[in-house]
Amino acid sequence: MLRRTLKWFVPTYALFPLALTGIMNLIAYTGSKWIQSVFHLNNAIDMTTKWDNAIPFTPIWILPYLITFAFWFYLYITVAKEGRQAVYRLVTADFCGKLVCMIIFIAMPTTNVRPEVVGTGFIPFVVRFVYWIDAPNNLFPSLHCFIAWLGTRQIFEAKKIRHGVLNGVLCAVGSLIVFASTLYTKQHVIADVISGVLLAELCYAIAKYTKLPNVLERVNERFMTTKLCRFYDTADWRNT
Repeated sequence: MLRRTLKWFVPTYALFPLALTGIMNLIAYTGSKWIQSVFHLNNAIDMTTKWDNAIPFTPIWILPYLITFAFWFYLYITVAKEGRQAVYRLVTADFCGKLVCMIIFIAMPTTNVRPEVVGTGFIPFVVRFVYWIDAPNNLFPSLHCFIAWLGTRQIFEAKKIRHGVLNGVLCAVGSLIVFASTLYTKQHVIADVISGVLLAELCYAIAKYTKLPNVLERVNERFMTTKLCRFYDTADWRNT
């Protein structure tokens, strides 16, 4: 029963590729911070502009900012269900983008100045907590925006989704809300958002028009022969 439920969310062929996205997220974000700490890379650049200063700090936007994680989950799981080639393209683009982000985080660390959070209610508490666990670095490009737009871009390619056009439009609106939430919570600046979207477009094109997804496919085929996959799915995966 448990395996059947899990397989409904994550097809067997998508198990390793989707796990790879989480691993790369950890490496790109946390790994770069570790390298910055070890090599004392403290010369962070503040890319805040007058346009960013004109955007008011609006604490309530912390809620859609946090809901973004569920939005990512929906995007990636939905694309994975589209089929193997779709998930290979998605994860290849995701891998390339996060690798680029890690390099930029290390080579050109950025930061910003966060506003003082006042008040004692639930929302101010949540904002202070997010500020506490998420230091203002590794901002450019925005991983939040990169992942949201990359997933949305792939949704527009999907053919098996019910009400595909409506789904794509809603995901695009969801991405815009994600972008706004990063700005209104002062987690990011405009340059971070734009660079995240452009990076998603670049990596999407790389995955679509090159043979890099074939590399992931070959690695995944090896993974599919492991005992873990046989436990996860006793059916013959090659015929699904």
